[in-house]
Amino acid sequence: MIVQSFGTLALRETPSYSTPTYGYGASLNQASAATYAALYRTQPEVRTVIDFLARNVAQIGLHTFRRVSDTDRQRLADHQIQQWTDKPNPATTRYRLFETLMQDYGIYYNAYWLKLRFSTGAIGLVRVPSESIYPVGWLLPDHYVWTWPDGTQQALPPSELVVFHGFDPCDPLMGLSPLETLRQLLCETQEANSYRQQYWRNASRHEGIIERPLTAPKWNPELRAKWREQWQERFAGAANAGMTPVLEDGMTFKPMSYSAKDSEFTDTRKLSREEVARAYHVPLPMVGILDHATFSNIKEQHKQLYQDCLGPWLKQISEEIERQLLIECSDQQNVYLEFNINEKLSGSFEETSSSIATLVGRPIMTANEGRARLNLPGMKNDPTADQLAQQQGGPSSTTTGSPSFSNGAVAVLRRNWMRQRARLERIDVGEKAAAFDVARYDHELADDLEPIYLALGMDRTAAARAAAAIAHTVNTDTLQLLVDGQDPFAAAREAALYAE
Repeated sequence: MIVQSFGTLALRETPSYSTPTYGYGASLNQASAATYAALYRTQPEVRTVIDFLARNVAQIGLHTFRRVSDTDRQRLADHQIQQWTDKPNPATTRYRLFETLMQDYGIYYNAYWLKLRFSTGAIGLVRVPSESIYPVGWLLPDHYVWTWPDGTQQALPPSELVVFHGFDPCDPLMGLSPLETLRQLLCETQEANSYRQQYWRNASRHEGIIERPLTAPKWNPELRAKWREQWQERFAGAANAGMTPVLEDGMTFKPMSYSAKDSEFTDTRKLSREEVARAYHVPLPMVGILDHATFSNIKEQHKQLYQDCLGPWLKQISEEIERQLLIECSDQQNVYLEFNINEKLSGSFEETSSSIATLVGRPIMTANEGRARLNLPGMKNDPTADQLAQQQGGPSSTTTGSPSFSNGAVAVLRRNWMRQRARLERIDVGEKAAAFDVARYDHELADDLEPIYLALGMDRTAAARAAAAIAHTVNTDTLQLLVDGQDPFAAAREAALYAE
């Protein structure tokens, strides 16, 4: 079968197959015709969990790579398979394609994409509703039968579909929906919902009986019917909720049903959501069950969501796309797909930058890159603003990484700290910070550093500006340590010696 465009499908054959009774058409119980799709529409617990999975899977980007070696890989942003999945067809975005894929997967445990072939060699992808297609074969499918809304059946060879299905021990070509496993629990929930609706619709809103004393006047059928009619009219219906009935002739009302609290309606609904979440391996706090949730365990369960819950789904989806769609590409050598799950697992910017800086041991951004994150203009006249600093250390941690700091610069810093220490030696510890003359020390250190920048080829204006900035940073750090009651000069000497 070859599809010429998005609007026309060329049929190879139109066989007349009878649709077998697979799980997707099974009823919830003998008195109900609810299919899996109907359960998704009507059961809040089912929809909550499946939509949660679908939205999170669709949010994660799918990237294409080429394996260069065991320690190196190349991102293929323009690969054919990347283009096909990023823009599956004019009416569908990548997000919608994967969201509906995961919804079909969650409801039926089967999902299908139809390959649309173009004369240019490109392939479009269109979701086929899972309830409208089924396989024919046993261990391997011979073909798939697709039933259109008008009842027409079309045979599709496996090569024209991308098929995703789970595992069913009774049928290797179909997945066993988790909703089938939850059948009894969902049946119980459905009956509880029906009972709850009837509970609030019944006449007096309280099931029970009204007793009349033996001494009360005897009622004939006409009086009994008239009193019942008056009771229904006065105390039944939503408009009369909360009205206090007035009984006659010594009558008493005896309730004969459990209250909503005694019936544990709320706990029953929470139990249903818990069981559905467990069937799909979703951490309970992720779907709003916060009974035992704390900040720390929610953070850990967020990691568990992407590692243990979504991880297997993503692996299965990526491998099926590789198996069935990569074979259509002209470039297949060492190409593989991978969901960008690390983006979801990464912490905040502060946590990520701190951990990377610890691993690297030096700054990971230039000054201009940092300013860009703050929407500030770059410092075009300062060449050091586009250079990464070297390894950090001591109170001048922001300065020793500058590429201009050769051995001569380290010697300048050491002399500066020794000069400052000598001037502050005779001053009491509590008064050293007040005696620290930042303006004077900035001027002295900038004069010493400027020749080093000039030797690197910078013009006098740029060298003076860079030296002044470095000097101010060094002295500000030193002053802060003095304010904190620390000795900045011992650490400074060690840092200078280490840098040297």
